[in-house]
Amino acid sequence: MHELVERIREPELCYVFARNAQRQGHPELAVQAFRRAVDLRTEAYGATDAAEVAAVRAIFAYEEAISQQRGRRTRATGTWQLAKRVGLLAAVRKRSEARDSEEVLPVLRALQMEDYSFAAVCSAFPEETARAA
Repeated sequence: MHELVERIREPELCYVFARNAQRQGHPELAVQAFRRAVDLRTEAYGATDAAEVAAVRAIFAYEEAISQQRGRRTRATGTWQLAKRVGLLAAVRKRSEARDSEEVLPVLRALQMEDYSFAAVCSAFPEETARAA
């Protein structure tokens, strides 16, 4: 990750940096800034174990992907409601089995966040997600 991106400490500033980087012809820095924003939002959430951290990161990455698709900031309201109702890992498991998670995968690849996808979390933590579902 570029030094300028690593120094950013707030997700909102990551979005400003990404917008400026894209405008000035540095899309690779914009991608790094979006990834940094997801990481900062994940840290601020305060999940305890590694599986929950990965699940929260996947939901935030999903929000980034749908925001990129729609051209405006978009929250994954349905996913957060599902996570609140059934738990983070069970929600990620259900979202990985849903059709629309496949539609977001190309956007995640463009943002270089395919390792933050719902399917990646389920494959990285198969026992935890199976137990939660």
